[in-house]
Amino acid sequence: MNLGDVPRRNAYRYADKPALIAPDCALSWGALNERVNRLAHRLLAAGLKKGDRLAILSAPCAEVVIAYFAAAKTGMVIVPIHTGLVEREVAFMINDVGARALIVDAPRLEAMGPAIKGASTLELVIALGGGEGAESFEAALAAGDASEPNTQVDALDLFAIRFTSGTTGLPKGCPSTHQDWLRRSFNFLAHISHSHKDRALLMSPLSLGVGSSMLMSYSIVGAQMHLYPRFDAEEALACIARDKISTFMIPVPSLFARLLQADAARPQDLSSLRVVGYGGAVFPIPLLLETLKRFTCDFFGVYGHLEAGGFSTYLMPEDHRLAGVTDAEREIKLARLRSCGREALQADVRVIDEAGAPAPAGAVGELLVRTEGMISDYWNRPGEIEKSIRDGWFHTGDAAYVDEDRYVYIADRIKDVIRTGGMNVSSIEIENIVQETPGVREAAAIGLPDPRWGELIAVCVVTQEPAGEMEEKILAHCRERLANYKIPKRIIFVNDIPKNSMGKALKRELKQQFAPAAG
Repeated sequence: MNLGDVPRRNAYRYADKPALIAPDCALSWGALNERVNRLAHRLLAAGLKKGDRLAILSAPCAEVVIAYFAAAKTGMVIVPIHTGLVEREVAFMINDVGARALIVDAPRLEAMGPAIKGASTLELVIALGGGEGAESFEAALAAGDASEPNTQVDALDLFAIRFTSGTTGLPKGCPSTHQDWLRRSFNFLAHISHSHKDRALLMSPLSLGVGSSMLMSYSIVGAQMHLYPRFDAEEALACIARDKISTFMIPVPSLFARLLQADAARPQDLSSLRVVGYGGAVFPIPLLLETLKRFTCDFFGVYGHLEAGGFSTYLMPEDHRLAGVTDAEREIKLARLRSCGREALQADVRVIDEAGAPAPAGAVGELLVRTEGMISDYWNRPGEIEKSIRDGWFHTGDAAYVDEDRYVYIADRIKDVIRTGGMNVSSIEIENIVQETPGVREAAAIGLPDPRWGELIAVCVVTQEPAGEMEEKILAHCRERLANYKIPKRIIFVNDIPKNSMGKALKRELKQQFAPAAG
């Protein structure tokens, strides 16, 4: 089986059943599969072949879903690019993978014009709605045949290269196969049951882990998916009530605060919800309790890494059920809600101390994960994977401990990565950009606790210039060179940055000093 079989089989099983409903279109499984085939034939007619990279730079929409499955049927490799990135980052990713084709929406086609024109390997640009130097998506569909492509695609063939931020600041492509994606979805469905009867709300970027994982999992069972280009609390609640949504998952728990706020202003009927998920961070207990009280359905949480094949731990629905338990049981459950659950069926997890020996229950060390879906290498990065995966274990860079019942609790970060709004941001990348600003002598980027973002990006800066003037210069420089979510939320001016004997910034000291003033 490969991912291209999913829409084809659903077209046989549920030809007239709604598959995808977006603000500007509604497609049955039969109609969706036909459009997938048409785009697949258009790509093949343009000379693209199995193994060629197809970059996708667009907000979530039906066209992106069609492109994912068209690539799957032809053996092409998708390269999803997050729409929040800037021209420098987009150009790097397109060139790094040597993409031969690009599917892009109108805002990004205009904003990223130089990056697109400067990509020497690009031969075909298909734009949603058309644009200068690009073929329109509708024209591409019209030019393609509706029959099934006959490209032979194996489960072990490469399907995607997705980029992750590394500790060096240079994004690294993580290649994954059809089998990797299928395993991830089947493992998810083994933990959290879904079926073709579900109506799912999709408001997460499809270029990121949660959005793409849910798209494939919902598609495999033939669910009805309601897709929106971005998260909007008011629209999400209205969609749940209007379309009787039964399930959804969002990447960070903080978004539930926006849902509760919007619901308080205009309450909606949420009784159709069956199960709701979250990832990206531990759910703050006060917010979680308020959310459980209002939504009244089952909840689950996940934890995982792209390199480790997706979700490695699950905090299951039964862990979230607090009704009808004794006071003692409630205290136990409340404590467990601060965890990210227990290891998934397909995963092994363990915590090691600084010497690499297994840490006892309750002792903090580095969390290691081992699954069947781990990547085997980074794209174009010889020797890099050995820094992350050693002896078959992925070193997450998270400081954690495991209790006697195998619940995993994240305590801190070991790697120099800031986790903000569900996104990994390299501290070194931020520091390099900030230090380019004239007048900045030193910079150290840190993550500070924040109720909305999990961590906010703060940069401690040493300068001899007036702080007021420098702050605006630094932020202006960052806005030109960094994606919006990477721009520091705080600039902290200091006389010096503490360092160890090797000259490395002691960021833990900076975090301890400035965390009380964060947020």
